[in-house]
Amino acid sequence: MELLEELYKLKTKESIDIALKYHGLLHQKNQDFILMYSGGMDSVSLAWSLLEHTDHNVHIHSIHLDNIEGRFKAEAQAIYQSINWLKDNQREFEFSSCLYSFKNKYPGGRDMALAMFQAGRVAATMSRMPTAVFSGDYNMSKEESAEAYSIFSALFMNKRTKPVWAAPFDYMNRVPLERSLGVYFAMPEQLRKLYWSCRKPKETPEGYLACGVCHACERQHAMKKAIKERSGES
Repeated sequence: MELLEELYKLKTKESIDIALKYHGLLHQKNQDFILMYSGGMDSVSLAWSLLEHTDHNVHIHSIHLDNIEGRFKAEAQAIYQSINWLKDNQREFEFSSCLYSFKNKYPGGRDMALAMFQAGRVAATMSRMPTAVFSGDYNMSKEESAEAYSIFSALFMNKRTKPVWAAPFDYMNRVPLERSLGVYFAMPEQLRKLYWSCRKPKETPEGYLACGVCHACERQHAMKKAIKERSGES
């Protein structure tokens, strides 16, 4: 396990550096960033690395999405547990959250479009325009990405300056498993126990259980299986 950690622990930092360089921000000082935070593995790892490896001001924002998928409560619990851990173990940052409730047969729209809309609202509350909005989600279709970017751009249409949308994990290894390992090992072991990934959790008297069959659960299963195999664990 230690060898794996040593191999992958800086992958998220490297992806952030590449994203900052791409957007012309690598050597700038005292910038304000917004991080859209779901409480999942990607956003938790990204939050830790932004706080750990940069000196910029970070505003973390979570959207509690109450829809037919039923993951709202499990995600909310993970969000506050991980945010509280970061507050206790990292440098200072701002945190805010909002609630969107939409109960219908289908979830209703794409998550990233909502995230970029809310990022614009968060930016409007800040004392100065943020330089970048970070997101951890990289498993998007071209249609979802285009929709989200259109909404993001529209919100700053009449502004003299606008933030860039930075997605560092787009610059990581294109092999899904390798990328997952880089995201996972970039954060401390304690944080790895606090994120939530299942899209369709089951609520029980003992707490929330992952469904084990959604695409997020399958990603976690493949990653943890590979970790055991490469660590020589039974």
